[in-house]
Amino acid sequence: MADSALANLDVLEEKITKAAEQIERLRKERSALEELNKELKQQMEKLYTRNEALQRELETLSNERQRSHASEQTREEIKNKIEEMLAKLEGLDI
Repeated sequence: MADSALANLDVLEEKITKAAEQIERLRKERSALEELNKELKQQMEKLYTRNEALQRELETLSNERQRSHASEQTREEIKNKIEEMLAKLEGLDI
């Protein structure tokens, strides 16, 4: 009977040891995951900031392109008017 009680204690001790090892392993995994989560949050923040900067740059470039297009139209109108005036002057035969 004493032998079976000792055997039961040995089994219990083994189970407790395994449980303690598993708890330690899970703590280390949790710690590693928390660190990874922290790093990922920092990367997300950097990407978010970079995205905002790129959106502002895109808006600036879009505005510049619109101004450039408007200037090109104005230049084309001026060119056409000058050509019309030159044609009229040639028609006057001065």
